[in-house]
Amino acid sequence: MTQKKPLMLMLAIVIALSMVLSACSGNGSKNDPTAAPADGTDKPAETAKPAESEEPKLEPYEVSITYFGTPQKDDALVEEELNKFFKEKINATVKLQPIASSDYKNRTELMMNTGEKMDLVFAASWLNFFGNVTKGAYLELDDLLEKYGQGIKERLNPLYLEAPRFKGKLYAIPTNKEITQGKAFTYRKDFVEKYNIPIDTIQTVADLEPWFQKVKQDNPEMTNLFLNGGSGNFSSGFMMYETRSNYRPIGPTPGKTPMFLLDYTSTDMKVKSVLDQEIVDINKAEIELYRDFYEKGYVNSDSGTSTSEVGELRKQNKVWMQSATWKPGADIDLQNADNNGNEYVSHVVEEPIVTTDLAAGSMFGISRTSKDPDRAMMVLNYLHTDPYVINLIVNGIEGKHYNKVSDNRIEPIADSGYGTSGLFWVIGNQMLNYLKPGQPDDLYINWENFNNEAKRFPLMGFVFDDAKVKNEITQITAVVTEYKSIFTGAVKNPAKLLEERNTKLKAAGIEKIQTELQAQIDAWWAENKK
Repeated sequence: MTQKKPLMLMLAIVIALSMVLSACSGNGSKNDPTAAPADGTDKPAETAKPAESEEPKLEPYEVSITYFGTPQKDDALVEEELNKFFKEKINATVKLQPIASSDYKNRTELMMNTGEKMDLVFAASWLNFFGNVTKGAYLELDDLLEKYGQGIKERLNPLYLEAPRFKGKLYAIPTNKEITQGKAFTYRKDFVEKYNIPIDTIQTVADLEPWFQKVKQDNPEMTNLFLNGGSGNFSSGFMMYETRSNYRPIGPTPGKTPMFLLDYTSTDMKVKSVLDQEIVDINKAEIELYRDFYEKGYVNSDSGTSTSEVGELRKQNKVWMQSATWKPGADIDLQNADNNGNEYVSHVVEEPIVTTDLAAGSMFGISRTSKDPDRAMMVLNYLHTDPYVINLIVNGIEGKHYNKVSDNRIEPIADSGYGTSGLFWVIGNQMLNYLKPGQPDDLYINWENFNNEAKRFPLMGFVFDDAKVKNEITQITAVVTEYKSIFTGAVKNPAKLLEERNTKLKAAGIEKIQTELQAQIDAWWAENKK
């Protein structure tokens, strides 16, 4: 009996120590997120998860969204609903700042130049995006995208993120829509049927003359070929419809007029300018055709000075055909946008090619004057990933601006005060937009296939740095502006004026720009050749 006492004492000590160690281990698991739970599984214990109250709280912040679109009556109501969402998600509100298309470029560049506070800003290659990048207007986005834009990266075709780069750095996030566009002739369906027009055989403007003549006889109030030299958005001097060539613009486009061209099927990547004889011949044939059509009354009489857009006349039933960009569903989009009862049919006349300019044709950047770029990227990520948010800003409020007819299809309410500004291609992820009447159920599947099958321009991702030739670009811009009316049919002897223009372009330094452009392309091609 006396021999058992030391043994029992030692056993009691061991049990006591094990209880102390167990208690210490249990206390530690409350702070150790890797501690094993009591059930013996490998999952972290629930107590390891930080309580919601322990998450860092964001200070209130208003994210301005400056975008390309006509202000609408119910903008404030939509903004109020957006604020409810973003207040709950990221303690933010938004300020919608739509600017009409005719004012957008001038107003936003003035805001940039004066240092006005902005956050998300609609940007596009055709709105001098890369020029504004070189001026420091936008923030670099690679790190912000990595931290707060994972949803964008998961959904956006990687090709898109190659386009808005300058010297390797990302400065904007493209809208998720069609990545390229074909060029097409688009017609009112009733005219095609009435005159039995074989649209699939019509490849150039010249091919249209017999039907221009018939329509003019029967409908003298109708414009056959609308050109608008006053706005700068006219033929541009190189529509490529007369020869169906493989040339595509590359480099600077002063006055919105391509000056340099490259054959996308070639392997030598040699740039031609508008002074090259082959291009001169193409331009000469085009301007002489337009002059002929103008004299015959096929072209609008104010083509040299008009600042109207073809869409305005189309909605007013004043044009029956136009050159247009094309993608799957484009004809239905026009029908919905016009809302005037007309149906449209198109024939593609130029192969879709994914170029830097097209892939960068609709984007959002973050202004250098933003006070909270992190929050701006968070908002942009929601616009690319959340169906409720993107449809709220594009289509408005359910029950007030549209009625839902199925999970992914709506019926817009006429004269509702919102939804007519055409924001579907401007903001966020168009693949999440509700379908509208006439749009096929497989529209977005067709878009994805269209994007995946589109041919890539060899210089996709190349951006010209004009730092060494800014003066020359300024000078040739002045020349282009002086002679822009020669591509509207409104001036006599256009071939003579074209020769004058080209002489002045040479004196202004176009060859120096071409040399610099070629040198940059050669260097880029050597490093990035696919």
